[in-house]
Amino acid sequence: MDKHIEITDAQLREKELLSQAFKAFDTSIKKLRGYQAKLEERVGALTTELHHKNQELTNVLQSLSNGLVVTDLTGHIRTFNRAAISITGIPEEQALQKNINDLMNFEVLPTPIEDENSIEKISEGYQQEFKYKKNIDSQAIISSSTTLMESDEKEKQGIIINLSDITALKKLEEEAERRNRLTAMGEIAMQVAHEIRNPLGSIKLFVSMMKKDFDEDSAEMELMQHISSAIQSMNHIISNLLEYTKPKPIALDRIDVNSILSEFVEFSRFFAEQQEIEINLKIEPGDALTNGNAQLINQVFHNLFINACQSMPEGGNLNIEILKQVEADPLVLERLKNYFATEKKSINAIKIIFRDSGKGMSEDVRKKIFDPFFTTREQGTGLGMSIAHKTMASHKGTILIESEQNKGTQVTLIFPRLTEGY
Repeated sequence: MDKHIEITDAQLREKELLSQAFKAFDTSIKKLRGYQAKLEERVGALTTELHHKNQELTNVLQSLSNGLVVTDLTGHIRTFNRAAISITGIPEEQALQKNINDLMNFEVLPTPIEDENSIEKISEGYQQEFKYKKNIDSQAIISSSTTLMESDEKEKQGIIINLSDITALKKLEEEAERRNRLTAMGEIAMQVAHEIRNPLGSIKLFVSMMKKDFDEDSAEMELMQHISSAIQSMNHIISNLLEYTKPKPIALDRIDVNSILSEFVEFSRFFAEQQEIEINLKIEPGDALTNGNAQLINQVFHNLFINACQSMPEGGNLNIEILKQVEADPLVLERLKNYFATEKKSINAIKIIFRDSGKGMSEDVRKKIFDPFFTTREQGTGLGMSIAHKTMASHKGTILIESEQNKGTQVTLIFPRLTEGY
């Protein structure tokens, strides 16, 4: 009996110990759950904070004016910001995971990208300028530079590529270079004209003196007459040259470009028909007023017409269109900004387009087309387009040329348009 009670007490003690152990375990579980809840709360807070930081970084990347592209070490795109989309014309979903060189169809990153020499070039800032065809009608000049991403432990993690559209900048640089050449050529022309005119005057005097010694009907007198005519012709050329290089103000009146263009086209149709050239004129109804000189503008039309006809020796089409619109092209506004007292985001414009079906011109020729004395024709003076450019500038306008060999040429004239209230 005593033995039975002793066993029962042991069991009771064991049960009590187990109960205490379970209570301790339950307490530990509750504490662990509390720790887990706090840990989950902390992780959640950190996750939210990280999300906000990532969102802030994304917003910063998207707000950059320059195109920002992030690739892995093989050149495959991981990030493609809003400016990069605008510069390239490629949607983000089409760019992601694509190789940057394949996407741009240019060696933006040196190849092979994984090569040590290429990685070194990238880390030093690999810089490129290249022509990029954004779409069928648009070609841009893009500048790219690279930065190598590394961790705190100097582990290579990816490549950052900075893209910039420098098309407008390049055009301005070309314009500045062209103006510098014009200034230099003007100074040279004046010096040359002066040096030629002095001995030419002496020759003219000698010829006049020699005429006194010959009969009117003699062969010698005929020769003197030819020399006098040649001198007169040379003097005329020198006068024109000096007139071209000498800046002078022009009288501007309130004129209707529609009327001037219509009269010019009607006058030119007969000559065009002889060349088997069909002129198609499209004019928006109403007037197109600007401050200008009708005679000078008519001369610009004449130069463009002659050039178009000469580019179509076997006949073709010349489409002429005049539009009244709000012009907001950054390049045009950049060219015209010096003519306005304040910065403008747009102007009321008159746009006249001469589009021919001729043989076109190469890019090298197009770049030089406004240079004085530049011509591709044996009989040309090379002053027609230079004068046209100068005339448009004096009218606070601009002239743009697009051309491709065997695909014709388009010349666009842009005048500031007078609206009601002027």
